[in-house]
Amino acid sequence: MIRIIVERKLSLPLNELVSAAFQGHKGKADTDLIEFLFARFESYLKEQGFSTLQVDSVLAQRPVQLGIVPQQLEAVKAFQALPEAESLAAANKRVANILRQAAEKGESFANAERKELKEAAEISLFDALQKASASANQLFERGDYAGYLKTFAVLKAPVDAFFDKVMVMAEQKALRQNRLALLSDLRKAMNRVADISRLAV
Repeated sequence: MIRIIVERKLSLPLNELVSAAFQGHKGKADTDLIEFLFARFESYLKEQGFSTLQVDSVLAQRPVQLGIVPQQLEAVKAFQALPEAESLAAANKRVANILRQAAEKGESFANAERKELKEAAEISLFDALQKASASANQLFERGDYAGYLKTFAVLKAPVDAFFDKVMVMAEQKALRQNRLALLSDLRKAMNRVADISRLAV
């Protein structure tokens, strides 16, 4: 089934296929079937020559359209070849850890506001992210996943500067929440195709 969907590039959402399979059978654990299919899909993709890290980064997002996953994996492979990739993957992993720890402490954060940011480095990152996202989103909608990921290579310098000069967990609540929101926005934007933090070694 996976091979047919991928090789023929069929637009068949996995969740709808599984729901149809369980129609009339109440109480069945369709999530178990989805996990089973992803495990088989992982093996299939590795057989096609993609690395464990590449496959993990894309499948971690639990894509619904399996037919475009090979294209997304090629995009991840192209991204990995960029000189900025290693640093951005490490930063993405650092961001994920910061956000997880903040959430565990009960912090709330969403949608950073430029006017609430204070330091030059965080304002620069905000502006760079907005500019890159505007260009990248157009590429994503056209199915140019490689172009989408490559667009964010320009964020290496502002991301490095942010972590060098800005203390995320500031005492002032509004400032702290906006800095966390900025990191959350960064992670969401960069991880639309794949979980880039999974590429960090």
